[in-house]
Formats: sequence, structure tokens, C-alpha cells
Amino acid sequence: MTAAQAAGKGVAFDPFEPGFVDSPYEQYARLRDADPVHWSGMLQGWVLTRHDDVASLLRDPTVSSDLDNASPTTVVLRQRERQALGGRRSDTLVLRDDPDHNRLRKLLQRPFGPRPVEGLRRMVSARVDAAIAELAPQGAMDVIADFAYPLPVAVFCELLGLPDEDTPRVREWIRAVARMLDPVLDDDEYDRCNQLMNELYGYLEGQVEAKRRAPADDVLTQLVHAEDDGDTLTRDELVAQLVTLYVAGHEPTTALVGNGLLALLRQPEQLELLRARPDLLPNAVHELLRYDGPNQFVRRIAAVPITFGTVRIAPGDVIYVGIGAANRDPDRWTDPDRVRVDRADAARHLQFGAGIHMCLGSHLARLQAEVMLGAIVHRLDDVALAGEPVWSDRMVLRGLRHLPITYRAA
Repeated sequence: MTAAQAAGKGVAFDPFEPGFVDSPYEQYARLRDADPVHWSGMLQGWVLTRHDDVASLLRDPTVSSDLDNASPTTVVLRQRERQALGGRRSDTLVLRDDPDHNRLRKLLQRPFGPRPVEGLRRMVSARVDAAIAELAPQGAMDVIADFAYPLPVAVFCELLGLPDEDTPRVREWIRAVARMLDPVLDDDEYDRCNQLMNELYGYLEGQVEAKRRAPADDVLTQLVHAEDDGDTLTRDELVAQLVTLYVAGHEPTTALVGNGLLALLRQPEQLELLRARPDLLPNAVHELLRYDGPNQFVRRIAAVPITFGTVRIAPGDVIYVGIGAANRDPDRWTDPDRVRVDRADAARHLQFGAGIHMCLGSHLARLQAEVMLGAIVHRLDDVALAGEPVWSDRMVLRGLRHLPITYRAA
């Protein structure tokens, strides 16, 4: 399908459309209704917006995550050039297919399973308690800058055994890496982010070598010495995975807390229900992930012909899998544009993916969000917006830059 044919259907994927940053879901709905398997001339790839299409593609073992398997469009060649400049980024498991992906995941997954992560609840709660104790008397804060952005990085640094004083630098680096996920980034912004990412790689390489010389009781030491049937991670592989884990464990958590709290403030009856029913908090986190989760798209490459209805996707075509759109599909969800913290099937959202690439950091992200949102809901009274929220302009990772609120200590 050509761009002209797509435009003839009266819709087009356009992340620069006025209002898209504040809420992309109206555009997703138009695409889902008129052209659910949509050829984007801007991205030179397909955009999927129906739940069942997205779910089946995420679970399809024939679909690739490796950009080397994509046909050489202008966009793909540009992304490959940038990936080559970054060099070590291609070592990350999110850009690998099996068997390489499975090998890396087996070496990494043990510290991030449900049981080890639940064991971190006390540490996460202690950090959240300290932050709330400091913020509560102030009566106002920017939820992102003062609470939701600093805490996940501090948690992950403690988890890895890295110094607390390094967390401000790490936060800046992680923000740059997350920005680089967008396929519509201009050259100047990309160069700035790439420089910061290289600084992060250099920092982590030094930390890995320090743990190799002086092992400690922390997750980074576990990963440095991880072994599976004699297989171990090279330094470059380990550092690439650490960058991925930082982004996966930090940016989505920050966005979930900010997006989720804003959704609850805009639907106050759900906030009150959550205050009255603390037992609903784990389910509420799932529902907020479904309703306005951070992960809006993942990129995949067709390795064999794929057919959706009358549309045939050719091998080598790039596919932008619309997770955010799928989680609002009315053919899958009842009343999808409303938050319902007691929604019975909320946990079946696709926010963390599906299949072999299911997000490794999902348990840690949910734990942190549960503790952080719980602290705001149950320890602060009369929480209200104190100004207009400001959204980031990212296409792939959706989140707020600023969320000003007022409150009083409970």
C-alpha cells in the first residue's frame, strides 16, 4: 500500500498531529476503525491498532526484533546507521532473536522473577516512606520531578549496589536513552542523547569491573558472575543489558505513577474507591497500565508473509505494534476509555508485551508503582491538580514531564 492509498482512507498515523501528545487515543481509534493495519508513509512501516492483531503478533515466534532483518527503507537505513554509531546497543536482548535472546534472558532473569522482586518490597517501601515524609508537610509537589522520577532510579541503584550520590547523573542518562527509542528523532537531539548514552556505558563498564574485582551482596555482582551451563555474559553484553534494565525498570515506572495518578484525579470516584478498598491496589496498577500505560509501541520485523484480513505484510516489512491502542480496543474491553480499578480482567493487558519478549522488569515496575501510588492515595488527603499537566513529546514511551498537585498530610 502506498501513502496515497492510505491517505485515501481518510486516516494517517501522525505523532505530530495537534493534540496527539496530550492524548493519542483518539487517533488510534480512527485508525482502528478505518485502517487497523495501516501503512505509515512517515515511518515506512505498518501500524497495528486492533487488540487481537497486536496480541497475535507479539506471540508470533516467526517475527523478528533484529533490525538487520528489515528491508532497507530510508527509515531503516537511518536507524541502522544510528545503531552502528551506538555500537554496543545491538547487544541488548530486546534487539535479539532466539537463540541469542533466550541465552541472554536465562543469564539475566533470576534476580527479576516474582519472588526475588517481592523480597525488595521492604527496601522500596522504606525509600517511598522517606520521600513522602519529606514531601507531605510541603502541601504541594511536582509528582514527576519530586517523587516519581527520582525514586525508581534510586531503587535500581540500590538494587545493583551503586552509590546513591550517582543517581542524579544516572537519571539524566536514562532519560536520554528512553528518548532514543523514538523513530522520529531529529539528528541534533539524537546526537545529544547518544553522547549521554555513551557516558552511561562508560560509567557502567567501570562499575562492572569494580564488582568483578570486589564482589558484594547485590544484583550487579550476581549478574557479573551469572552462569548457565558454563555460559557467562561478556562485559559488553552485561552493560547493554544493564542499560535496557535501567530503562525498563525506571521510565515505565515513572510514567505509570504519573499517568495513573492523573487518570485517578480525572475520575475521582475511582480514586475514592481505591481509598476505600486498599485491597484493590494491585489490580488498580494493572488497570492503569491498560488505560494509559507508558509502552505505546514496540517494533517488529516480519520474517515470513503475515496476513491480517485482506492485508498482506511482506517479509522484511517493519511493523509498529500499537500496544496503547490495543489496550483501548472496544472489541476487547468493556468501556475501555474509563478507568475501573476493580476491572476483573485488567491484568490481561498487553502493556508489558507477550511471548518471548515479555518485559523482564515488569514485576519490579509493578511493585514500585503499587508502593508509590499507595503512598499518595493513602497518606495524602485532598489531592488535587495544581495546574495543567505537561506531557513529554515521545511517541514510544508515553509519560508526563510535570504533574503539579496540592494536598495535605493524612
